[in-house]
Amino acid sequence: MVGDGINDAPALAAADVGIAMGARGASASSEAADVVILVNQLDRVSDAVVIARRTRAIRHAKVLSLAWRFPGSLWALPHFGWLTPVAGALTQRPSTSP
Repeated sequence: MVGDGINDAPALAAADVGIAMGARGASASSEAADVVILVNQLDRVSDAVVIARRTRAIRHAKVLSLAWRFPGSLWALPHFGWLTPVAGALTQRPSTSP
């Protein structure tokens, strides 16, 4: 839901993603929205969507990186000894690329 901030607070709060447009809108609308765009330019909504998608992709990459590193870290512990330090470093290298 994209609203201009005038009488949109209930709809913005009920929406899956609420976007309030403009800084002049009611403060209740900006508090109810998930995203507040400070200028009244509709093209900024598409910019916000692009930023959100990129942020989501980076977050997923970081989660996969942690999921890749965790078992390797456990296997490299001295108690298990399944990986040498060099092998542990080589298995963690793919998870560090962006």
